[in-house]
Amino acid sequence: MRAYKFLDAHFGLKSLYERRLKQSRIQELNDPFELTPFDLTDLAVRKTFHQTRDDLDKSSGVVCFSADWRNPVIWAHYSDKHRGMCLGFDIPEMTGDPENDESGPVEYIAERIQFPPNFFALSDSEHTAFARKALFTKFDHWQYEQEIRRFAPLQNEEGGLHFLEFDEKLRLAGVIIGQNCTLPRTAITRALGSLAGEVKISKARAAHDKFAMVEDEQGP
Repeated sequence: MRAYKFLDAHFGLKSLYERRLKQSRIQELNDPFELTPFDLTDLAVRKTFHQTRDDLDKSSGVVCFSADWRNPVIWAHYSDKHRGMCLGFDIPEMTGDPENDESGPVEYIAERIQFPPNFFALSDSEHTAFARKALFTKFDHWQYEQEIRRFAPLQNEEGGLHFLEFDEKLRLAGVIIGQNCTLPRTAITRALGSLAGEVKISKARAAHDKFAMVEDEQGP
């Protein structure tokens, strides 16, 4: 599936040069309800969930993408007011096996989910599905992001940060330059290096007939 990562110009170029994306820690994400889509009124359940989230923060990271690059609001929020870029990646399709699917789309809900009263009686597969729901569920006011997530163990630590390297499960397929980005095509090509021949470079502009970004036919 195709997934899009929005970045400002500086970190976009840095990611291209270094062939990697920064993994976010769970505690760094901007939603205070991350990994807790369930009703946590019960104190014991709440403590367990918060401890699980803290433990996961120490071992795993997430890279957040969008399923679409055309939303002007996402460009404004995550790509420096259209002055940055959007990187398009091909990542594995979901297999339906929750134990092995690292990536997947977020499900959006309006109300918090009731915690199953028979939680401790659930089978292993049901526990896995329950954990996946916690990882891939958010409040529906975030729905405009059309988020796709990839969870993975924290990797390639450098200066307290962790990075996921480009590979067959994270294959760069395109670079879309923001409408207000001042970087020339040559800067993108130079950053791509040996990947330049296989990665499409395009330029975004505001559509004339709808509220969406489209590819500028004049090119970057």
